[in-house]
Amino acid sequence: MMHPLVRALLGPWELRWEVLIPLALFGSLYALGWVRLRRQSKTQKVASKWRLVLYYLGLGSVALALMSPIDWLGTQLLTMHMVQHKILVMVSAPLIWLGNPYPVALWGLPLSVRRFVTAGIAGDTWLRAGLKAISAPGICWLVFTFTYLAWHDPFLYDLALRVDWVHNLEHLTFFLTAMLFWWPVVNGAPRLHKSMPYWGRILFVLAFVPPNAIAGFAIANSPEVIYAHYNTVPRLYGMSALQDQMIGGAVMWVWSSEMMINVAVIMLGVMSLKERKRKQKETEAARSAQKPLSEHRIEKVEVAG
Repeated sequence: MMHPLVRALLGPWELRWEVLIPLALFGSLYALGWVRLRRQSKTQKVASKWRLVLYYLGLGSVALALMSPIDWLGTQLLTMHMVQHKILVMVSAPLIWLGNPYPVALWGLPLSVRRFVTAGIAGDTWLRAGLKAISAPGICWLVFTFTYLAWHDPFLYDLALRVDWVHNLEHLTFFLTAMLFWWPVVNGAPRLHKSMPYWGRILFVLAFVPPNAIAGFAIANSPEVIYAHYNTVPRLYGMSALQDQMIGGAVMWVWSSEMMINVAVIMLGVMSLKERKRKQKETEAARSAQKPLSEHRIEKVEVAG
């Protein structure tokens, strides 16, 4: 017999126009821009096939988090609410950045609008100044970490579960500040600051692990229910409110921390690969420089003979 929670997760999705319309708009702009760029060159690095896949996986994960049964289950189970937040923060935001959305979607705009946006960001404008200020790596880290932890305050968390517009604001701020956080990590365009070296990006993501782990550990090991809302809903899925809180806290503590560590390991691998390629190029350049010298010596010997 199917577990009630599994059955609920396989239930129908909710059509939410406030989610669907922005996703459709950004998805359409990206598709149009990608096609236009590909027409110029089949080997287009800006609009590669793998970036296309990652971008739409990112948009799809936003839809999964906000329109699937995960959304309404989050009002009944802290665990599902935590899963929802992790999808938005740890999956959707980095996948969308890896899709290189700015230059691709820009090409999906009409020419006049494209020029206007480009002038606003590339020129000496208040828009560029504002984006540059909020996209500094230290600001990105602080804004995201503060927002992430603040919404786990018992008062704000319960308020979000009781009031729809606060709940929507919670999800919006989670997603937007996560986009800020992953901007310098992925080094996505528009690049308004000097790119962080890979060791700096590794430290950047690992710095999030301690505050996240401490908050998740505190929730998972609390002897009483922290979020009163979950004491007021029917317990339909075989877990008490306290058991649900333990699992939800563990999701926050372990999953989020593990994902950041995994990102750091991947970047360490990329850094190592780039260093090997650099050394290989230097070796090949040295060999190329030695070859003409050897040929010159042979010619001198032949002439002397």
